[in-house]
Amino acid sequence: MGLREKILKIFRSKKDTVRATAENAGLPKSTVFHHQKRIDARNQYEESSFWETDVGYGFLIRLVVASIYTFSIKGGLGAGRIKEFFELIRIGTHVGISDSSILLIIKEIEDLILDYKKAKELKIRSKVKELKLILGVDETWFEKMYLVCQELSSGYILFEEVSKDRSADTWHEHIKKTECSITFMANRLYSE
Repeated sequence: MGLREKILKIFRSKKDTVRATAENAGLPKSTVFHHQKRIDARNQYEESSFWETDVGYGFLIRLVVASIYTFSIKGGLGAGRIKEFFELIRIGTHVGISDSSILLIIKEIEDLILDYKKAKELKIRSKVKELKLILGVDETWFEKMYLVCQELSSGYILFEEVSKDRSADTWHEHIKKTECSITFMANRLYSE
């Protein structure tokens, strides 16, 4: 049994004596007494006792991750602004909301997103046998000359690059740089 489960046992047995709670949780009386004092200190607001339950704890995890994902990763807000939000909704008594802890969670979510991307790419690559691309290339002049490469059957534009010349070597160099774009396009085509 982990520490979280032991603390939940202590919380659930608030009406029992310290001795009875200690026996039920398999902890020393001093530890139970210490955690009961900590639980009382945390439960400052009406909603605080909800955070001590399994459902409340699960909701807190979802709330923190969803807030960080939505506001920071997608919205570009910093850890300080997210900390301010967490203070306003009064979850600081149950969740570590310092700037550094929020930055650690941001980094972990970003790493998980990249791991997910790699796993999906591997899965897609394992299913794709051969993908034939029909590339159309052209030059367009505005203020400068642009090299444009498009996959004709899907309409996906692989690149639009400013260039000084339109030699075969220049085209080959730009197409070689877009191998990751071709992989991405293949992934999109396969998933549709």
